[in-house]
Parts: sequence; structure tokens; C-alpha cells
Amino acid sequence: MVETTSTTRLQATTLQLVGSLPGPESPLPAITSLHALPPVMVEGMDDDMAARVAHGRLGTPLPYARLSDYTRADDDVELPALVLDNGILTATVLPTLGGRVWSLYDRSRERELLFVNPRLRFANFGLTDGWFAGGIEWNVGSTGHWTLSSRSLHAARTETPTGAGLRLWEWERTRDLVIQIDLELDGDRLVAHTRVVNPDPEPKPLYYWTNIAVTETPRTRVLSEARTAWRTDYSGRLTRVQVPHPDSPDVDISYPSVADHARDYFFESDPPGRFVAAVEPDGRGFAQTGTDELRGRKLFLWGTGPGGDRWQEWLCGPGARYAEIQAGWCTTQMEHDVIDGHAQVSWTEVFGGVEVTPEAAAAPFPEAAAAVRDAVHAAAVPADVTERHARWLAEGADAAPAEILHVASGWGRAELDLRTAAGEQPPVPVTAIPFPDAALPDEAGDTIPGISDRWRARYDDARYDEDPWGRYARAVNAHVRGESVRAEQEYAAAVELAEARREQAPIGAVRGLALVAVERGDDDAAREAYARALAQRPADRLLLTEAVTHLLDIGDALAALALLDAAPADVADHGRSRLLRAHALLATGDRAGAAALLEDLEVPDLAEGGRELDALWALVHPGEPLPGRLDFRMQEV
Repeated sequence: MVETTSTTRLQATTLQLVGSLPGPESPLPAITSLHALPPVMVEGMDDDMAARVAHGRLGTPLPYARLSDYTRADDDVELPALVLDNGILTATVLPTLGGRVWSLYDRSRERELLFVNPRLRFANFGLTDGWFAGGIEWNVGSTGHWTLSSRSLHAARTETPTGAGLRLWEWERTRDLVIQIDLELDGDRLVAHTRVVNPDPEPKPLYYWTNIAVTETPRTRVLSEARTAWRTDYSGRLTRVQVPHPDSPDVDISYPSVADHARDYFFESDPPGRFVAAVEPDGRGFAQTGTDELRGRKLFLWGTGPGGDRWQEWLCGPGARYAEIQAGWCTTQMEHDVIDGHAQVSWTEVFGGVEVTPEAAAAPFPEAAAAVRDAVHAAAVPADVTERHARWLAEGADAAPAEILHVASGWGRAELDLRTAAGEQPPVPVTAIPFPDAALPDEAGDTIPGISDRWRARYDDARYDEDPWGRYARAVNAHVRGESVRAEQEYAAAVELAEARREQAPIGAVRGLALVAVERGDDDAAREAYARALAQRPADRLLLTEAVTHLLDIGDALAALALLDAAPADVADHGRSRLLRAHALLATGDRAGAAALLEDLEVPDLAEGGRELDALWALVHPGEPLPGRLDFRMQEV
């Protein structure tokens, strides 16, 4: 690390960005996952890896709401930011957007080390939909961009040996795990100490990855000291390959630009001091390393085919390109480990610039990786990083923060109160990571209920028998567990109790009746329930999408068009609604009308790996080449 006697300062500021922010959360519970992962097919894995691949996938992002209400506008956006600066390195963190490290500027090298997205632009890549590209992202929970990626984390100033530090923390509710990240600067390095705590006695799936976006040029090279890697290509197949591949020695996967379609490469590297780095032909770049607990290292690339180019433009604007280098708890992101009850795991990561000679940067893969390893380890000696982590655990991890700077949700306090009321004493280090005093969130209106066994037991209490929202909460808990009969009974009871009180029924209950009717094949009941729900919330775009999709699925395109025609103008004009209209027109034989909609169609909430636009084009224009503006294909075709 660069020697310095400078003291780190921490200040709050406001960033001026171009783009847009998500709107309100949806009140409609995502009973099933937004877009399911394909089954994982693995060649050559051992029994331990097979067990981790088979273990732990989430079936739903509940109890989190979906963040689907966003646009592609280029507005002026103001975001609160917290800045660590020691005169050598400046780290800019976004507490309201998952604690993302938005920028890491190295003054000694006079360059930005991360990919700073020129647009704040959201797309359907996260477990709860809205996600944006750029910077350093923390991920705990399950395969995919985590539930808190576009939500607030608590933040506080801490005292470290090098001056002010920044602590981030929150309760992740899909797993009921607590995450704590302590950031500090040391010379030209950003250091992140991370701890994951299981507050409950039962073991749980453990998943963690750090995703780092770096600028990609035609000769960017990504290196990690490994001779084998696991490759995925969005087909669900996980294949072990040699690095470089002996059958294609001229195709070096360390250059993202050699791939025509999106790929993941999970490097198999050995401790101590595992690392991953991205370097340019001049030998300068960025590197991550850390303690041995993080076994995984990964390269994600978009590829240089039309689909990859289009996605880069979609997420970042014209001309911007990035790749991701990542580090994780398991070797691949298809795996989930286990964290024992009342246990905690922790690790330390170090981020910063790296420099090798141009000759070393261009050498064959093993020699280039070895040169980068030596440079990374010279700046962050593995034994020193291990010792630093042990010192943080002993002296810093449990120290109380000096000043609270940002307060996130009240759910952490609600979860602690829930356990206290049940006589449990969860071992959460609340002195170090205090959850603000707050009453349990309002159990009414559009609040999405908790779905853990603890919340279910709470709702089954007799005090909820005559409460419309309480019966709705019971229904959601039954529905997400596959208990459709009970779910329907409880949804109906919620609606009836609200009507008896001359109150508006919880929208989730009315919509829930539609879902269970669809599941049992009762199309008339589903129509009636969706009509009632839309009458209650005519401007709810997700509700309209569900209702229209159901009508298209059962072959009633005319009714689908009637629903779209009746929607408020801004909802009907949304790209998703226009996509559905194109399908409905095509189903009625109006191919020209569908083709006209495709001429300028933009669907903001496109999903990663989705094929809906090219599939529609093939139906409307069979045999004709797909225009680049509609080509989001991430697989070879």
C-alpha cells in the first residue's frame, strides 16, 4: 500500500446524476420468483459441490416488494452520498442504493478505478426487479442481485486506525441474516470488513458475492491465478474448462472482447491471497483480493455480439462498456453453503489499483496472472490482510459506531421485537449494528406481510381473526407455501371482513383470489377477481400486466385489448403494456398493428436473459433478421 500519514475524513454530500429512480414499491406480493433460473446441469462436479448446487434457492423474493415502477428518463437526479477521503483515495458510497461504492478515485494514479455509469438506469435484473449497473455491489441472500441492491442500508461513522470509517448494515429478510460492512481507507487501498450473522438457532443457506464493475476496452484483460474455471452461458449448463482451453489455445478467455455472447467464468484458484484483476495493455488496472474465506473469483462479460452491445447501451447509454469481476463465498454463484444457527462468518477484502509492465500484461495467461498476483500481493500481503482481519474482529467489529449518518428501514427492529415477544434472545451485536427504535410496521393497507415461520405464527394468533389485513397475511403465508385452498379461504375472508366494515379490501387479497383461480383453472373467477382489483387500482401497471397476460394465456385476445383500452393513458403507453398489446393484436390476426408497435417499442423492465422481444419479432416478421434495437439475446442462437 502507498505509505501515508494522511487521516481519512468522512463527509456527507449530494451527487448530481442523470437518469431516474424507481417509484413506489408494488403492493402485490411476488408469490413466485420474478424470473426462474434454469435447472443447473453440471459436468464433473464432486459430491460437496453437488450438494451446494442443490441447496438453498429462493422460490420468491418475499417479504420484499417488487421495484418495477421505473422509466428510462434522463432526468436530473440528486442522491445522498457518503465520501471517504484520505488525500490519496476517494470512495463515494450510496447509502440509499444498497451501500453501492459508486466511485473509487485514485489520486496518486489520477484515474477512476471503477466503472462509473454515466446513467442511473434501472432494469429487471434484481431479485426484486429494479437494479442498476456500476461500482462495487454487495450481495447476500441468494443467486441474483440481492433484495437490498436498490434499497437503503443503515450507515454510521466509525473510528479506525487510519481515521474515519464507514459502517453499513441491515437485516436481509428473505434469509433473516444480518450483514455488516465496515469500510476504511489505508493509503491507496479500500478495505472492506464484512460479517454475516445468523440471529436464529436454525441453520440457513449462505450466499455472498461482491460484484465490481470495471470499464471494458477492446484489450481489457481479466486475470486470476487459475488453470481451470467453471463456465456458464445462460443455458443452465455449468462446464469446467481449462484456462486457456487446450482445444482453442488462440482464444484466451481472459480477454472479454473475444466472446460474442454473455459468459460467466468462475475461476478455481488456490489460497492464500486469491485475487481477480482487470488490466489494460499499459499494465494498469484494478484488483480485488482478500482473506481466504472468499473462495470464488469470477469474470462476467457481456460479449461483443449484438445482444451484448444492446444490453450495454440499454443499461449505460451509448458508448459505455463494462465487465464485472467478482468475489464470493462459494466457487460459483449456483451454490449455497450453510451458516449454522447462532453463528457468524466474516472476511476482509482489499480493493485498489494495480500496475504491471505492458509485457507482463500481454504475456500468456499463466505468466500474466503470476505477474499480477505479485503486484497485488506486494500492495496487500496476504498474511497482513489476514492479520488485519483478525484485528478488526477483536477490536473493531463490535465497537459502537461514533455517529449514525443514515437510517434505513424499521424491519430490523421489527424482527428483533418479534423474537423478543416469542421469548427468543437472538445474538445480534446490536451495540455495533443498532437497529433504530420503531414500532412494528403498520399491519394494514399495502404492507406486504412477513412470510417466515415466526411471522406466520404471529398472524395465526386469534387477535387477527376479525382483522381484514390479518386474514390477508394468513392467506399470503398459505399461498407461498402452496396451500391454495387455505389461501383462497383467507383471501375471501379478508375481502368479506373489509366489506362488512365498509372498508376497502387489501388489494393483495382481491388480486390473490385471481391468482388462486388461475391456478385451479377457473377462468371466470379469475376474470371477475382481476376486474374487481383493477376497479380498485386502475393505475396499477403490474396488476394490468397480470390480468392481460392471463387473458392472452386463455386465448381471449379481444378481452385483453379491452382491458388495455380501458387503462389510464400513462399505464397503457408503458412499454410492457404496448408489448402485451402487440401480442393481443397478433392473436386477433392484426399483424400490421403488431408490427407498427414494434417500430418504436421500448420495454423498461426487460429481464436479464429474456427472449420476449426477439420471439415476438419472429412471429410478426417470420424469416426476417432481428433489428439491433430489439436484440437482447444473451445466448448463441
